[in-house]
Amino acid sequence: MRGSPLIRFFLLALALAATAAGLARVTSSRSGPVPTESSAPVAKPEKTKNAAPFRLVLSAPATEVVLSATNEIRTGAAGGGVSGTLEIDPANPAVSLSVRWKNPPAPGEHRFAKLTLEAAGQDTFNHVFDAGGDIDDFLELPIAK
Repeated sequence: MRGSPLIRFFLLALALAATAAGLARVTSSRSGPVPTESSAPVAKPEKTKNAAPFRLVLSAPATEVVLSATNEIRTGAAGGGVSGTLEIDPANPAVSLSVRWKNPPAPGEHRFAKLTLEAAGQDTFNHVFDAGGDIDDFLELPIAK
């Protein structure tokens, strides 16, 4: 190795001192006045919800249909389908669907529920929920915020 061991020791000690000073500054607690919350009430932004008309077409009669977004729509016996208005939260655009069929499907038979949403300012959205038995599913909607 080249160089004097004394100079290398001095440079290493200087680098360690600079590192220690930087760490001490980063990890030290701050002194001075502690910020307090203002006593004036702060208005929280109200979450806006978009009302979206929907249609739900069922492949067979159901004993119970539950469709949930921000609001929940629960129906008893439904024959061919359900329609109404869902409130969709733009911050969390999601829908859950639960369908209990009136008669159990035959072996190998799949039942479906087709959801059509018409959110304002958005393209019409279609999704088919499909299952070999009762449907219990969750869907994130591709709705622009």
